[in-house]
Amino acid sequence: MLYLWGDIAPNLTKGMEFLGALTEYQDIPGGLELQAGQARLRIRALADGIFQIWLHPDGQPFPAHPFSYAVRPECFAAAPPPVTCHLQESHLVLTQGSWRVVVQRDPVRLWFEGAAGVPLAADSFGMCWENAHVSVWKKRADGERFFGLGEKTGSLERTGRAYENWNTDDSGYDTRDDPLYKTIPFYLALRPTLNQRVEAYGIFFDNTFRSWFDFGGCAPEHVSFGADGGELVYYFLAGPAPADVLSRYTWLTGRFALPPRWALGYHQSRWSYYPEAVVRALVSEFRARRLPLDVVHLDIHYMDGYRIFTWDSHRFPNPHQLAEDLRKEGVRLVTIVDPGVKIDPGYPVHDEGLAENVFVRYPDGSLYEGNVWPGRCYFPDFTDPRARAWFGRYVGAFLRTGVAGFWCDMNEPSVFKGGTMPDLVVHCLEGRGGTHREAHNVYGLLMARSVWEAYRTHMPEQRPFVITRAAYAGVQRYACVWTGDNVADWSHLRQALTMMLSLGLSGQPFSGSDIGGFIGTPSPELYARWIQLGACSPLFRTHTAYGTPAQEPWSFGEEVEAIARKYLTWRYQLLPYLYTCFEEHQRTGLPVLRPLWLHYFDDPRTFEIDDSFLLGPHLLVAPVLEPGAQHRRVYLPAGRWYDFWSNRAYEGPDEILVEAPLDVLPVFVRAGTVLPLGPALQHTDEPCDTLQLHVYPGQGHSLLYEDDGHSWAYETGAFRRTTFMLEATSSALSLRVHVEGSYHSPIKRFHLCWHHGEGPTTLYVDGQPIASHYDATHQHITAELPAFFTHVHT
Repeated sequence: MLYLWGDIAPNLTKGMEFLGALTEYQDIPGGLELQAGQARLRIRALADGIFQIWLHPDGQPFPAHPFSYAVRPECFAAAPPPVTCHLQESHLVLTQGSWRVVVQRDPVRLWFEGAAGVPLAADSFGMCWENAHVSVWKKRADGERFFGLGEKTGSLERTGRAYENWNTDDSGYDTRDDPLYKTIPFYLALRPTLNQRVEAYGIFFDNTFRSWFDFGGCAPEHVSFGADGGELVYYFLAGPAPADVLSRYTWLTGRFALPPRWALGYHQSRWSYYPEAVVRALVSEFRARRLPLDVVHLDIHYMDGYRIFTWDSHRFPNPHQLAEDLRKEGVRLVTIVDPGVKIDPGYPVHDEGLAENVFVRYPDGSLYEGNVWPGRCYFPDFTDPRARAWFGRYVGAFLRTGVAGFWCDMNEPSVFKGGTMPDLVVHCLEGRGGTHREAHNVYGLLMARSVWEAYRTHMPEQRPFVITRAAYAGVQRYACVWTGDNVADWSHLRQALTMMLSLGLSGQPFSGSDIGGFIGTPSPELYARWIQLGACSPLFRTHTAYGTPAQEPWSFGEEVEAIARKYLTWRYQLLPYLYTCFEEHQRTGLPVLRPLWLHYFDDPRTFEIDDSFLLGPHLLVAPVLEPGAQHRRVYLPAGRWYDFWSNRAYEGPDEILVEAPLDVLPVFVRAGTVLPLGPALQHTDEPCDTLQLHVYPGQGHSLLYEDDGHSWAYETGAFRRTTFMLEATSSALSLRVHVEGSYHSPIKRFHLCWHHGEGPTTLYVDGQPIASHYDATHQHITAELPAFFTHVHT
């Protein structure tokens, strides 16, 4: 049905143009199309609490959906939820479930409302355009806070600052630099409501051109975002809780598939380990020193003259044998790959790329050349499906040599001396055609996608492991990330934490930093503190630059080696819990590392905290981030918390001072938790038939997720998800178990450890008494439980 209010032309100013009065509107499935003068606006609900806002300033008709590399195609194909539209005197109200989009008629401005009726993301000047530039201006509410944008420097909160998105190789970046390697144009806002509570929402601006976000930095009363070209399309993602926003954002852009379990082990890297004998000696040293290790990364010196998809035959004469021998030691090889293809007639990758016409070109058809590590290079056009498939064939060949994963680097794309490709370089963009202005920020994403898809094609039974430096929103569907070329400096240790937290809040749960710093050499104290943080990081990798001193865990003296061993071992004991956190992300979109406010957003004190974090739902970690510190202050939110190491109980909300000598990482467990811990392993392929269940008195539920750790069988039910429902005090225990899935777990028994026990107590398993032991020194009760039980109680 079409509604007309007369031929009212919008009031356009010179230069920047804004939406004028509404002249007509029309119902469409899931929403509305509006006309304001020449401009056409579409508002459509894609799913419950997810609204697409799409502007065509020139009034051209809308295709079925916007072109997007970030949004999952399934989201556009899904039937929209039912909506209703109500006409009021000065407004239109589009209602979907408990959410409303309110459209002011003259001039056209919009905002969103939830059940509380509070205006969210309300337009100030609204949508505007000038030539190719597009932008949106919204009101900044009093007390509103902003987070997100992925890998950005500075504090976790973005309020009061402006940012740019243009993927940039900024090696040795300062902790105030912007932009860096990744573009994730999504932010999460926390808006105070009238009852002193907080309502969350998110905005995803799906535009791959050079873009900017300003959270009240230039104009304190406004929040604005825009781009130098492309379409003005953004998505409003409703709350009301922050977890709801992340669930909706990751429904839209995808979630990280479960990684291979080995990828959660410890990774050792440097620029570079070569020749082969050095790699073998490295692994032998880890094993001799009883330091766990799962992955060795090979940087650019494994290649023949830096030619991608080659091996230096003198340094690595038999890579297949090397990979096979290391696998027997429980170690996998990950090799770096850059996009630049050396211009070298006779080199197969060069010749075949020319023959298949997969390299980017200038508008006149001549090939673009840029200088990177091999010298003069051509570059694949990863926006062309043919180029992705061509590149993937070489990935498949490397997989057949025994390489287990791929490390995509230099893919901003980085070009020596020029920074990156010129704007006018032509790209396919899936057949649409365009220039590097549009393709630049997705180049790294699509390189990672090419590798991931090749892995699925050439090794379909195995889960891929891909790591990428450059990225765009949605990268979590294809790869994990690291925070680029950081520096061996205390400020970068702190920055690593805030970047990982921000990446998690931006849909990427699998991230890490170069432990110890890539550039420069850490002090023994800095390395010790960094490896403690690394033990809690989703990606746990040490890496350092060419020409720097050795940066293996034993390189800093016996004291630091012992600390490294302690936390490497602890990481492997945490794997059952950590793997469960990744499965929770896949179901819910929640990150593995979380700011405290993600679960305690009604506690205003948590908003200011970015030097401690939640590891999954049950652990609070407070790393030491300053030199010389032997203590640190820790804020504990409401509830009871147990010191992981000492078992001492604390009542929150409270700020406490805890001892933190060099060998101690402060960790606290939330009351009501059943924490699954594994044995001390040297690598993830070691068999494990016993898990510890650490019970912390309180009421709550906890999960343990298991599957085979390497295949896709879990997608068809071959998993085991155990829910532990706990009601416990220091003297009474009731632990019930519910199991889902068809996976046959190798776990044959559980070792129960009931913390804070008050003397010997008889325990029963499914009504039968079992032997238990009371440890008065550590104040806990232990018992052996069968693998299959339904109830443990006093």
